[in-house]
Amino acid sequence: MAKAESKPRTAAALPPDDGRPSLWRALTPRILLDSTPAEWLFGRPVETRQVLLLAVFAALIFFPYLGAVGFWDPWEPHYAEVAREMLVRHDYLHPYYQCAYFFSKPVLPMWLMSVGMHLAGTNDPARGISVSTEWWVRSIFALTAIFGVVVAYLGVGRTLSRRAAVWTGVILVTSPLYFFLARQVMVDMPFEALIIASCASLMIALFEKEYVQDGWLYAAYAFAGISTLAKGLLGIALPGGAMLGYLLFSGDWKVLKRMRLITGTLVFLAMMAPWYFTMGFFDGHNSESKTWFQRFIIHDHLKRLGFDPYRDRFINGVFTSTPVTSWVYYVRELGYGMFPWIALLPGMLAKVFQPSPPDTPLTRQHKAKLFVVGWFVTSFALFALAATKFHHYSFSILPPLAILFALYLEDLLETGVRGHTVALLLGAILFVLVAQNLTMYPQRLVNLFVFKYDRPYPLAQMTPALAPFPWHLGFLAMVRWVDDLLFQNVQRSFTFLFAATPLLVLAAVYVPFGRKRSHEHPHDRLWVVGALALLAVAFASYESSYNWRKLSPHWSQRDLFWVYHHESLPTEPIGAYLMNWHGETFYSSNEVRQLQTVEQLHEFLATPGRKWILVEWYRLAGMRSVIGPKYRVHAVDHTNNKFALVTVDSNTG
Repeated sequence: MAKAESKPRTAAALPPDDGRPSLWRALTPRILLDSTPAEWLFGRPVETRQVLLLAVFAALIFFPYLGAVGFWDPWEPHYAEVAREMLVRHDYLHPYYQCAYFFSKPVLPMWLMSVGMHLAGTNDPARGISVSTEWWVRSIFALTAIFGVVVAYLGVGRTLSRRAAVWTGVILVTSPLYFFLARQVMVDMPFEALIIASCASLMIALFEKEYVQDGWLYAAYAFAGISTLAKGLLGIALPGGAMLGYLLFSGDWKVLKRMRLITGTLVFLAMMAPWYFTMGFFDGHNSESKTWFQRFIIHDHLKRLGFDPYRDRFINGVFTSTPVTSWVYYVRELGYGMFPWIALLPGMLAKVFQPSPPDTPLTRQHKAKLFVVGWFVTSFALFALAATKFHHYSFSILPPLAILFALYLEDLLETGVRGHTVALLLGAILFVLVAQNLTMYPQRLVNLFVFKYDRPYPLAQMTPALAPFPWHLGFLAMVRWVDDLLFQNVQRSFTFLFAATPLLVLAAVYVPFGRKRSHEHPHDRLWVVGALALLAVAFASYESSYNWRKLSPHWSQRDLFWVYHHESLPTEPIGAYLMNWHGETFYSSNEVRQLQTVEQLHEFLATPGRKWILVEWYRLAGMRSVIGPKYRVHAVDHTNNKFALVTVDSNTG
């Protein structure tokens, strides 16, 4: 019997060549393209394989070390304690915190957390807070982040282009604001993933084909309804604002007749109304003696927008650690939150606001682009005009901006670098300014997802490797040499490298190896875009896995409680002196004694035996003075630059 001839695998493994220069071909080693997994992958439909690759890529950025560090104060342990109380009280409708009901946020994020805690066995009496709690809870939120990336890809890929869809996913995954919030147990990631899903579904329903696709349209209403269970009525305001922006920019008002407004509203209400009506008729009160309507609707919606219905006037916002600022506030925060992609901003603005030739037909693709522009403009306007401002509020502006950046990247790859010279030079300047600011003030990145922006940054207590650039990628020796030789300051040397990167790339394009060319080579654009993409991936990998992990012990109380549980006796209680950071409540399973007055402190110390106290370092001297010489105060742990864990013993005998 003749031996069967082996089938050549090389051609099958490669993606179809459409004649355009491929960044995939340029950056992927041939041995990987010829492998069996690549052959299987490229045998899938293009949408399937790109979704799989984006999901795996996102998981590699979002998942490492999720359980290695504790919850960051104050938001993560605050919401986590509400979820833990759901398990304890067997009440999944009325959120509860410490000793009163919790009305500040809707219930969906706490439901997701309670699932993770159930899987982790968080409330097991034999173990207390399980060591796997953080991993399970954060993993669920990381999955919602991957879901956001996937639905963004689907919306862009089916209405604009596959290439822009892939770039949208890459930009989302490697934008600091996105990958940091993918690792945080905050309400923002589930909310924004659902907003992306609602807007992407609208794009597919209205612009993929000539007719309205009812399934996707009703999915948009459903996602909007579910999103109101994550962060309130913004769940309808943001997709509704995107649609309003599209109508204003396109003049396509007749599309309203195809929106299924009545039945779509019923779908929306079916998702959100049961819980909202349940809470609306609930007569419980929170710690401020407010009802759900007074706290959630009046305080957390109207007053944050700047309107006080009780005083019938506009106010300067409530519950914010940010002074009143102008609309430029979110421009700055998006610069940090989308670094290094913010270098594309000048080119994107020039492309978006470039006037179309007269009598240009309004194609479905053009309509989809106008929808994204409307999404971006209305989201920016809503948060810029709101009175209450936090850095992470810029998160809702990021997804449409990522899509617009992706469309500009696609145009850059299609037309070449030389037609975008001015925009790229302006982008390089913007890149350098943001990079310099991040290098000199690395806390800008942490401030994207924390509450107090004046909290001490642990640079002095930590190694110089915490400067926001990947030391571990082989640059350590070179950077130290340049630093010692030129700057004597490690942060300035990083600024030099950041500034040099885009300029060197542009120089490599225009004068490659000292030779002049009259025509741009197709691979030149791949080098420019590829350099930016590789920098973004390296930066995201370093910040999400290494820097975030090194910084976390200073923003979390978990390690301090591990010391307490390991070194204390069962009869030795723990108190928190003048603290309300919420980590002390969660990691003690709500058993910590809150010492908010001097009288409560003395009462706590009056009983015999050793006591443990958590106190902020800057309050420690004051607490020693209040306690007096009768007691001996000993700091047990010095690893946290914010909190001190101390023991208090009687000084007699």
